[in-house]
Amino acid sequence: MMSIDSLDRAILSVLRDSARAAYVEIANKVDVTERTVRTRMKKMEEEGVIRGYTIREAGVGLTALIRMKVGPGIEIGTLAGEFAGWPGVESVYEISGDADLVAVVHVDDTVGLRNMLDKMWLAAPGDISSTQTELVLEQY
Repeated sequence: MMSIDSLDRAILSVLRDSARAAYVEIANKVDVTERTVRTRMKKMEEEGVIRGYTIREAGVGLTALIRMKVGPGIEIGTLAGEFAGWPGVESVYEISGDADLVAVVHVDDTVGLRNMLDKMWLAAPGDISSTQTELVLEQY
């Protein structure tokens, strides 16, 4: 498995926001040459870190599903809208079943996941009655 450094992470971050960004646009955002971006992306493609037209990371960070049950009378859409705008939150869905919301999040590691959970609890004290977190093991 290839070693991912801070430049690779920066490139992946840009691609996560816009998977079809041009090489020159990525280069400008991460402050390197277009050739460097092309070389790094080619290597990540060959190693399977980047697969297809969307970014699916292997061995880089964690993706998790955070299921939330909210208290009675809480405006679910407002809460979901707030979380959806945070860095690292891919999307937030209102769902049926035991939970009310599920957030798909991308973090660097378990410390980042703990920080994300803490941030959610602190942003909505009393609004969230419980959470259940599941780690994504593979994306197909």
